[in-house]
Amino acid sequence: MEPTQAPPDGHEPPPERPVPGLTDPASPADAPAPGPVPPDAAAESLSPQRGLLAWVVIIAAGSLSCAMLGHPELALLFAGAGVFALAQATDAASASPFYRHWVRETLPEGSAGGTVFRLVVGAIVPGMGALLYMGIGAYAWELGDEGLHRFAAVWSFAAATISLLLVPRVVADRVTSWMFRSGSISRTRRLTARLVVLGLLLPVPMQAMFPDLLDAMRETPGPLVDAGGLVSQLIGELAVALAGVGWLVRRRWPETLERLGLGGIRLSYAGVIVGGLVGAIAINAGMEALQRSALPELWRQDQEVTRLIAGEMSIAVALLLGLSAGLGEEVALRGALQPRLGIVLTAVLFACGHVQYSWFGMLTIALLGILLGLVRRQTNTTTAIVVHMLYDVFAVLGSG
Repeated sequence: MEPTQAPPDGHEPPPERPVPGLTDPASPADAPAPGPVPPDAAAESLSPQRGLLAWVVIIAAGSLSCAMLGHPELALLFAGAGVFALAQATDAASASPFYRHWVRETLPEGSAGGTVFRLVVGAIVPGMGALLYMGIGAYAWELGDEGLHRFAAVWSFAAATISLLLVPRVVADRVTSWMFRSGSISRTRRLTARLVVLGLLLPVPMQAMFPDLLDAMRETPGPLVDAGGLVSQLIGELAVALAGVGWLVRRRWPETLERLGLGGIRLSYAGVIVGGLVGAIAINAGMEALQRSALPELWRQDQEVTRLIAGEMSIAVALLLGLSAGLGEEVALRGALQPRLGIVLTAVLFACGHVQYSWFGMLTIALLGILLGLVRRQTNTTTAIVVHMLYDVFAVLGSG
Protein backbone atom coordinates (compact mmCIF):
# COMPACT_ATOMS: atom_id res chain seq x y z
CA MET A 1 0.00 0.00 0.00
CA GLU A 2 2.96 2.29 0.38
CA PRO A 3 5.97 3.05 -1.76
CA THR A 4 9.22 2.37 -0.06
CA GLN A 5 11.74 4.16 -2.19
CA ALA A 6 11.61 7.69 -3.51
CA PRO A 7 13.17 8.97 -6.71
CA PRO A 8 16.76 10.08 -6.25
CA ASP A 9 15.84 13.74 -6.46
CA GLY A 10 13.34 13.73 -3.59
CA HIS A 11 10.11 12.39 -2.23
CA GLU A 12 7.16 11.39 -4.32
CA PRO A 13 4.70 14.28 -4.71
CA PRO A 14 1.30 13.28 -3.31
CA PRO A 15 -1.44 12.99 -5.94
CA GLU A 16 -3.84 15.01 -3.82
CA ARG A 17 -3.72 18.58 -2.55
CA PRO A 18 -1.46 18.65 0.52
CA VAL A 19 -3.37 19.04 3.75
CA PRO A 20 -1.78 19.73 7.13
CA GLY A 21 -1.37 16.47 8.98
CA LEU A 22 -1.55 14.34 5.85
CA THR A 23 1.92 14.70 4.43
CA ASP A 24 4.00 11.57 4.14
CA PRO A 25 6.98 11.98 6.49
CA ALA A 26 10.45 10.89 5.56
CA SER A 27 11.41 7.46 6.80
CA PRO A 28 14.54 5.33 6.54
CA ALA A 29 13.29 3.76 3.32
CA ASP A 30 11.89 6.95 1.82
CA ALA A 31 14.60 9.49 2.41
CA PRO A 32 17.51 9.99 0.08
CA ALA A 33 20.89 9.13 1.47
CA PRO A 34 23.14 12.15 0.93
CA GLY A 35 26.03 10.66 2.88
CA PRO A 36 27.07 8.52 5.83
CA VAL A 37 24.44 8.15 8.55
CA PRO A 38 25.54 9.64 11.90
CA PRO A 39 25.87 7.04 14.68
CA ASP A 40 23.08 8.58 16.75
CA ALA A 41 20.66 8.55 13.81
CA ALA A 42 21.62 4.99 12.94
CA ALA A 43 20.93 3.90 16.51
CA GLU A 44 17.49 5.47 16.39
CA SER A 45 16.52 4.00 13.00
CA LEU A 46 14.06 1.16 12.83
CA SER A 47 15.26 -2.37 12.13
CA PRO A 48 13.23 -4.04 9.35
CA GLN A 49 14.25 -7.43 10.71
CA ARG A 50 13.00 -6.70 14.24
CA GLY A 51 9.84 -5.12 12.86
CA LEU A 52 9.14 -8.17 10.73
CA LEU A 53 9.69 -10.43 13.74
CA ALA A 54 7.19 -8.34 15.70
CA TRP A 55 4.67 -8.78 12.90
CA VAL A 56 5.19 -12.55 12.95
CA VAL A 57 4.23 -12.53 16.63
CA ILE A 58 1.23 -10.25 16.02
CA ILE A 59 -0.07 -12.37 13.14
CA ALA A 60 0.40 -15.65 15.00
CA ALA A 61 -1.31 -14.37 18.15
CA GLY A 62 -4.14 -12.70 16.24
CA SER A 63 -4.87 -15.67 14.01
CA LEU A 64 -4.84 -18.09 16.94
CA SER A 65 -7.12 -15.90 19.03
CA CYS A 66 -9.68 -15.46 16.25
CA ALA A 67 -9.67 -19.17 15.45
CA MET A 68 -10.37 -19.89 19.11
CA LEU A 69 -13.20 -17.36 19.07
CA GLY A 70 -14.78 -19.01 16.03
CA HIS A 71 -13.73 -16.56 13.31
CA PRO A 72 -11.01 -18.32 11.31
CA GLU A 73 -11.75 -16.14 8.28
CA LEU A 74 -9.76 -13.39 9.99
CA ALA A 75 -6.61 -15.45 9.46
CA LEU A 76 -6.88 -14.50 5.76
CA LEU A 77 -6.66 -10.80 6.61
CA PHE A 78 -3.76 -11.45 8.95
CA ALA A 79 -2.04 -13.36 6.16
CA GLY A 80 -2.47 -10.30 3.95
CA ALA A 81 -0.96 -8.16 6.69
CA GLY A 82 1.97 -10.55 6.88
CA VAL A 83 2.63 -10.32 3.14
CA PHE A 84 2.62 -6.52 3.33
CA ALA A 85 4.92 -6.53 6.35
CA LEU A 86 7.32 -8.81 4.47
CA ALA A 87 7.24 -6.55 1.41
CA GLN A 88 7.86 -3.46 3.53
CA ALA A 89 10.71 -5.12 5.41
CA THR A 90 12.33 -6.30 2.18
CA ASP A 91 12.01 -2.86 0.62
CA ALA A 92 13.48 -1.18 3.68
CA ALA A 93 16.31 -3.68 4.04
CA SER A 94 17.16 -3.49 0.35
CA ALA A 95 18.34 0.06 0.93
CA SER A 96 21.24 -1.22 3.04
CA PRO A 97 24.58 -2.01 1.34
CA PHE A 98 24.77 -5.32 3.23
CA TYR A 99 21.45 -6.53 1.83
CA ARG A 100 22.34 -5.52 -1.72
CA HIS A 101 25.69 -7.28 -1.42
CA TRP A 102 24.02 -10.41 0.01
CA VAL A 103 21.46 -10.56 -2.78
CA ARG A 104 24.06 -10.03 -5.49
CA GLU A 105 26.34 -12.68 -4.03
CA THR A 106 23.72 -15.25 -3.01
CA LEU A 107 20.84 -14.79 -5.47
CA PRO A 108 22.19 -12.77 -8.39
CA GLU A 109 19.96 -11.69 -11.23
CA GLY A 110 19.90 -14.29 -14.00
CA SER A 111 21.02 -17.19 -11.82
CA ALA A 112 18.77 -20.22 -11.38
CA GLY A 113 18.52 -19.67 -7.62
CA GLY A 114 17.76 -15.97 -7.97
CA THR A 115 15.14 -16.60 -10.64
CA VAL A 116 13.37 -19.28 -8.59
CA PHE A 117 13.48 -17.16 -5.43
CA ARG A 118 12.00 -14.07 -7.10
CA LEU A 119 9.42 -16.16 -8.95
CA VAL A 120 8.21 -17.85 -5.75
CA VAL A 121 7.98 -14.57 -3.84
CA GLY A 122 6.14 -12.88 -6.70
CA ALA A 123 3.79 -15.83 -7.21
CA ILE A 124 2.33 -16.00 -3.68
CA VAL A 125 -0.46 -13.46 -4.11
CA PRO A 126 -1.24 -14.14 -7.80
CA GLY A 127 -1.24 -17.87 -7.05
CA MET A 128 -3.74 -17.45 -4.22
CA GLY A 129 -5.84 -15.23 -6.49
CA ALA A 130 -5.80 -17.88 -9.22
CA LEU A 131 -6.97 -20.53 -6.73
CA LEU A 132 -9.76 -18.23 -5.56
CA TYR A 133 -11.06 -17.58 -9.06
CA MET A 134 -10.75 -21.23 -10.05
CA GLY A 135 -12.96 -22.05 -7.07
CA ILE A 136 -15.51 -19.40 -8.04
CA GLY A 137 -15.50 -20.66 -11.62
CA ALA A 138 -16.03 -24.27 -10.55
CA TYR A 139 -18.90 -23.19 -8.26
CA ALA A 140 -20.53 -21.18 -11.06
CA TRP A 141 -20.18 -24.09 -13.49
CA GLU A 142 -21.90 -26.44 -11.05
CA LEU A 143 -24.83 -24.08 -10.57
CA GLY A 144 -26.20 -24.93 -14.01
CA ASP A 145 -25.90 -24.37 -17.71
CA GLU A 146 -27.77 -21.06 -17.82
CA GLY A 147 -26.07 -18.25 -19.69
CA LEU A 148 -25.17 -16.18 -16.65
CA HIS A 149 -23.73 -19.18 -14.82
CA ARG A 150 -21.56 -20.09 -17.78
CA PHE A 151 -20.51 -16.47 -18.17
CA ALA A 152 -19.53 -16.29 -14.49
CA ALA A 153 -17.53 -19.48 -14.85
CA VAL A 154 -15.71 -18.36 -17.99
CA TRP A 155 -14.96 -14.95 -16.48
CA SER A 156 -13.61 -16.56 -13.31
CA PHE A 157 -11.35 -18.92 -15.25
CA ALA A 158 -10.11 -15.93 -17.28
CA ALA A 159 -9.51 -14.02 -14.02
CA ALA A 160 -7.45 -16.96 -12.74
CA THR A 161 -5.35 -16.74 -15.90
CA ILE A 162 -4.91 -12.99 -15.44
CA SER A 163 -3.82 -13.64 -11.86
CA LEU A 164 -1.05 -15.93 -13.07
CA LEU A 165 -0.02 -13.41 -15.73
CA LEU A 166 0.77 -11.00 -12.90
CA VAL A 167 3.55 -13.28 -11.64
CA PRO A 168 6.30 -12.14 -14.05
CA ARG A 169 7.86 -8.94 -12.79
CA VAL A 170 7.80 -7.29 -16.21
CA VAL A 171 3.99 -7.56 -16.32
CA ALA A 172 3.54 -6.57 -12.69
CA ASP A 173 5.78 -3.55 -13.18
CA ARG A 174 3.75 -2.33 -16.14
CA VAL A 175 0.53 -2.61 -14.14
CA THR A 176 2.17 -0.91 -11.16
CA SER A 177 3.45 1.96 -13.32
CA TRP A 178 -0.03 2.51 -14.70
CA MET A 179 -1.66 2.40 -11.27
CA PHE A 180 0.91 4.54 -9.47
CA ARG A 181 1.48 7.39 -11.87
CA SER A 182 4.62 8.69 -10.18
CA GLY A 183 7.44 7.39 -8.03
CA SER A 184 9.60 4.31 -8.22
CA ILE A 185 8.36 0.72 -8.24
CA SER A 186 8.83 -1.18 -4.99
CA ARG A 187 7.78 -4.60 -3.78
CA THR A 188 5.03 -3.02 -1.69
CA ARG A 189 3.65 -1.13 -4.66
CA ARG A 190 3.87 -4.21 -6.86
CA LEU A 191 1.98 -6.23 -4.24
CA THR A 192 -0.68 -3.53 -3.95
CA ALA A 193 -1.16 -3.40 -7.72
CA ARG A 194 -1.62 -7.16 -7.91
CA LEU A 195 -4.22 -7.10 -5.14
CA VAL A 196 -6.07 -4.19 -6.73
CA VAL A 197 -6.35 -6.06 -10.04
CA LEU A 198 -7.65 -9.16 -8.25
CA GLY A 199 -10.22 -7.03 -6.43
CA LEU A 200 -11.41 -5.28 -9.59
CA LEU A 201 -12.09 -8.64 -11.28
CA LEU A 202 -14.35 -9.92 -8.51
CA PRO A 203 -17.68 -8.08 -9.01
CA VAL A 204 -18.41 -9.43 -12.50
CA PRO A 205 -18.86 -13.14 -11.64
CA MET A 206 -20.51 -12.27 -8.33
CA GLN A 207 -23.06 -10.08 -10.08
CA ALA A 208 -23.74 -12.81 -12.64
CA MET A 209 -24.55 -15.14 -9.73
CA PHE A 210 -26.36 -12.49 -7.68
CA PRO A 211 -29.72 -14.34 -7.43
CA ASP A 212 -27.92 -17.51 -6.33
CA LEU A 213 -25.92 -15.60 -3.71
CA LEU A 214 -29.12 -14.04 -2.42
CA ASP A 215 -30.67 -17.50 -2.07
CA ALA A 216 -27.60 -18.62 -0.14
CA MET A 217 -27.96 -15.62 2.17
CA ARG A 218 -31.60 -16.48 2.79
CA GLU A 219 -30.69 -20.04 3.74
CA THR A 220 -27.83 -19.06 6.07
CA PRO A 221 -28.71 -20.11 9.62
CA GLY A 222 -28.36 -17.45 12.24
CA PRO A 223 -27.60 -13.76 11.73
CA LEU A 224 -25.43 -12.71 8.82
CA VAL A 225 -23.70 -10.16 11.03
CA ASP A 226 -22.79 -10.60 14.67
CA ALA A 227 -20.63 -8.73 17.15
CA GLY A 228 -17.76 -11.21 16.97
CA GLY A 229 -17.58 -11.07 13.20
CA LEU A 230 -17.60 -7.26 13.20
CA VAL A 231 -14.77 -7.09 15.73
CA SER A 232 -12.77 -9.65 13.77
CA GLN A 233 -13.24 -7.71 10.54
CA LEU A 234 -12.17 -4.49 12.24
CA ILE A 235 -9.01 -6.06 13.67
CA GLY A 236 -8.10 -7.61 10.33
CA GLU A 237 -8.59 -4.42 8.33
CA LEU A 238 -6.54 -2.41 10.80
CA ALA A 239 -3.76 -5.02 10.68
CA VAL A 240 -3.62 -4.85 6.87
CA ALA A 241 -3.57 -1.04 6.91
CA LEU A 242 -0.83 -0.83 9.55
CA ALA A 243 1.33 -3.41 7.80
CA GLY A 244 0.68 -1.77 4.44
CA VAL A 245 2.19 1.55 5.52
CA GLY A 246 5.11 -0.07 7.31
CA TRP A 247 4.33 0.22 11.01
CA LEU A 248 7.17 -1.26 13.08
CA VAL A 249 9.14 -1.91 9.89
CA ARG A 250 9.54 1.60 8.47
CA ARG A 251 7.49 3.85 10.73
CA ARG A 252 6.98 4.30 14.42
CA TRP A 253 3.49 4.90 15.82
CA PRO A 254 3.35 8.73 15.47
CA GLU A 255 4.64 8.54 11.90
CA THR A 256 2.15 5.78 11.12
CA LEU A 257 -0.77 7.86 12.38
CA GLU A 258 0.40 10.82 10.32
CA ARG A 259 0.76 8.67 7.19
CA LEU A 260 -2.76 7.30 7.66
CA GLY A 261 -4.21 10.76 8.24
CA LEU A 262 -5.40 9.90 11.75
CA GLY A 263 -5.13 13.35 13.26
CA GLY A 264 -7.43 15.35 15.46
CA ILE A 265 -10.76 16.81 14.39
CA ARG A 266 -10.69 20.59 14.33
CA LEU A 267 -13.69 22.76 15.05
CA SER A 268 -13.59 23.91 11.44
CA TYR A 269 -14.24 20.31 10.34
CA ALA A 270 -17.73 20.32 11.90
CA GLY A 271 -19.27 21.73 8.75
CA VAL A 272 -17.56 19.06 6.64
CA ILE A 273 -18.93 16.34 8.93
CA VAL A 274 -22.48 17.69 8.70
CA GLY A 275 -22.18 18.25 4.96
CA GLY A 276 -20.68 14.82 4.42
CA LEU A 277 -23.44 13.09 6.37
CA VAL A 278 -26.19 15.04 4.61
CA GLY A 279 -24.53 14.37 1.26
CA ALA A 280 -24.27 10.63 1.94
CA ILE A 281 -27.94 10.45 2.96
CA ALA A 282 -28.93 12.44 -0.14
CA ILE A 283 -26.88 10.22 -2.47
CA ASN A 284 -28.39 7.07 -0.99
CA ALA A 285 -31.94 8.44 -1.08
CA GLY A 286 -31.61 9.71 -4.65
CA MET A 287 -30.05 6.51 -5.98
CA GLU A 288 -32.62 4.40 -4.14
CA ALA A 289 -35.49 6.41 -5.65
CA LEU A 290 -33.98 6.04 -9.12
CA GLN A 291 -33.47 2.30 -8.65
CA ARG A 292 -36.97 1.82 -7.31
CA SER A 293 -38.55 3.47 -10.32
CA ALA A 294 -36.24 2.21 -13.09
CA LEU A 295 -35.09 -1.18 -11.72
CA PRO A 296 -37.75 -2.33 -9.25
CA GLU A 297 -36.57 -5.95 -9.11
CA LEU A 298 -33.01 -4.96 -8.28
CA TRP A 299 -34.38 -2.52 -5.69
CA ARG A 300 -36.34 -5.29 -3.98
CA GLN A 301 -33.28 -7.55 -3.96
CA ASP A 302 -31.03 -4.87 -2.47
CA GLN A 303 -33.65 -4.05 0.15
CA GLU A 304 -33.82 -7.72 1.07
CA VAL A 305 -30.02 -7.91 1.38
CA THR A 306 -30.07 -4.95 3.75
CA ARG A 307 -32.84 -6.55 5.81
CA LEU A 308 -30.97 -9.85 5.95
CA ILE A 309 -27.89 -8.05 7.21
CA ALA A 310 -29.46 -5.51 9.55
CA GLY A 311 -33.13 -6.41 9.93
CA GLU A 312 -32.85 -7.91 13.44
CA MET A 313 -29.79 -5.98 14.53
CA SER A 314 -29.88 -4.42 17.99
CA ILE A 315 -28.88 -0.82 18.55
CA ALA A 316 -25.66 -1.97 20.21
CA VAL A 317 -24.69 -4.14 17.23
CA ALA A 318 -25.69 -1.33 14.85
CA LEU A 319 -23.30 0.98 16.65
CA LEU A 320 -20.61 -1.69 16.46
CA LEU A 321 -21.28 -2.05 12.73
CA GLY A 322 -20.78 1.67 12.29
CA LEU A 323 -17.54 1.53 14.27
CA SER A 324 -16.25 -1.56 12.45
CA ALA A 325 -17.03 -0.39 8.92
CA GLY A 326 -16.28 3.26 9.54
CA LEU A 327 -12.95 2.72 11.28
CA GLY A 328 -11.66 -0.37 9.48
CA GLU A 329 -12.65 0.53 5.92
CA GLU A 330 -11.65 4.18 6.18
CA VAL A 331 -8.23 3.49 7.67
CA ALA A 332 -7.48 0.79 5.08
CA LEU A 333 -8.93 2.59 2.05
CA ARG A 334 -9.03 6.35 2.56
CA GLY A 335 -6.10 6.31 4.99
CA ALA A 336 -3.62 3.89 3.41
CA LEU A 337 -4.63 3.61 -0.25
CA GLN A 338 -6.21 6.90 -1.34
CA PRO A 339 -3.05 9.05 -1.06
CA ARG A 340 -1.43 6.71 -3.59
CA LEU A 341 -4.31 5.51 -5.81
CA GLY A 342 -6.49 8.62 -5.81
CA ILE A 343 -10.13 9.13 -4.92
CA VAL A 344 -11.89 7.40 -7.84
CA LEU A 345 -9.94 4.13 -7.94
CA THR A 346 -10.14 3.84 -4.15
CA ALA A 347 -13.90 4.37 -4.32
CA VAL A 348 -14.20 1.66 -6.98
CA LEU A 349 -12.30 -0.74 -4.72
CA PHE A 350 -14.60 0.28 -1.89
CA ALA A 351 -17.58 -0.76 -4.02
CA CYS A 352 -15.89 -4.03 -5.04
CA GLY A 353 -15.85 -5.00 -1.38
CA HIS A 354 -19.67 -4.96 -1.30
CA VAL A 355 -20.50 -7.64 -3.86
CA GLN A 356 -23.47 -8.77 -1.77
CA TYR A 357 -25.43 -5.95 -3.42
CA SER A 358 -26.54 -5.61 -7.04
CA TRP A 359 -24.49 -3.67 -9.56
CA PHE A 360 -26.69 -0.64 -8.95
CA GLY A 361 -26.17 -0.92 -5.22
CA MET A 362 -22.43 -1.12 -5.83
CA LEU A 363 -22.63 2.00 -8.00
CA THR A 364 -24.29 3.80 -5.08
CA ILE A 365 -21.51 2.63 -2.76
CA ALA A 366 -18.88 3.89 -5.23
CA LEU A 367 -20.51 7.34 -5.19
CA LEU A 368 -20.50 7.27 -1.39
CA GLY A 369 -16.83 6.31 -1.58
CA ILE A 370 -16.07 9.35 -3.73
CA LEU A 371 -17.84 11.55 -1.19
CA LEU A 372 -15.84 10.05 1.66
CA GLY A 373 -12.69 10.50 -0.40
CA LEU A 374 -13.44 14.20 -0.78
CA VAL A 375 -14.01 14.45 2.97
CA ARG A 376 -10.65 12.77 3.58
CA ARG A 377 -8.87 15.09 1.15
CA GLN A 378 -10.36 18.26 2.60
CA THR A 379 -9.82 17.26 6.24
CA ASN A 380 -8.28 13.94 7.33
CA THR A 381 -9.09 10.25 7.68
CA THR A 382 -10.45 10.71 11.20
CA THR A 383 -13.17 13.00 9.87
CA ALA A 384 -14.03 10.53 7.12
CA ILE A 385 -14.33 7.83 9.80
CA VAL A 386 -16.84 9.94 11.73
CA VAL A 387 -18.94 10.60 8.62
CA HIS A 388 -18.87 6.92 7.64
CA MET A 389 -19.83 5.78 11.14
CA LEU A 390 -22.72 8.23 11.45
CA TYR A 391 -24.04 7.28 8.02
CA ASP A 392 -23.85 3.53 8.70
CA VAL A 393 -25.67 3.86 12.01
CA PHE A 394 -28.34 6.06 10.35
CA ALA A 395 -28.75 3.57 7.48
CA VAL A 396 -28.95 0.49 9.71
CA LEU A 397 -31.38 1.99 12.23
CA GLY A 398 -33.45 3.45 9.40
CA SER A 399 -33.81 0.02 7.78
CA GLY A 400 -34.81 -1.72 11.00
